[in-house]
Amino acid sequence: MKIPMHLGHRPILTVEDYEKIDGPYKDDTDAQGLSVGIAQWNGAGRNELSAKVWRHSGERWSRQSEELPLHRVLDLATLICKAIQTSAGGQPTPLDEKFKVAVADNGNDTSSLLVAMGAELGKNQEHIKASLDRLKKAISELK
Repeated sequence: MKIPMHLGHRPILTVEDYEKIDGPYKDDTDAQGLSVGIAQWNGAGRNELSAKVWRHSGERWSRQSEELPLHRVLDLATLICKAIQTSAGGQPTPLDEKFKVAVADNGNDTSSLLVAMGAELGKNQEHIKASLDRLKKAISELK
């Protein structure tokens, strides 16, 4: 589906027809596209970039479409890598002094939540691996 160019977020780079590759939701998702562009929340004279997931309800573009600053998207990707490490039996190790990953204290639910995370990561391993492989390739092309 063609990503709109007339809304608040102004796309610069797009992935259209994302519904065809949306992991386990492929061909059954409201996520129709991805973009990097000028953030919709910019004030006068600002051109901050954001990443956006474009969601379509079937009738119109959804107000539930997510938009995040680029660094947060990358930090989430890093956190996902740490989740995979943790579910494989490791402890989340800090990457640097500022990005400290820890197991959240959910009281009695902590261990069952860790088991649930591991099960979901295992169930979606094929899709996560495909996404990580794309990310790894894109990072290697930055050099």
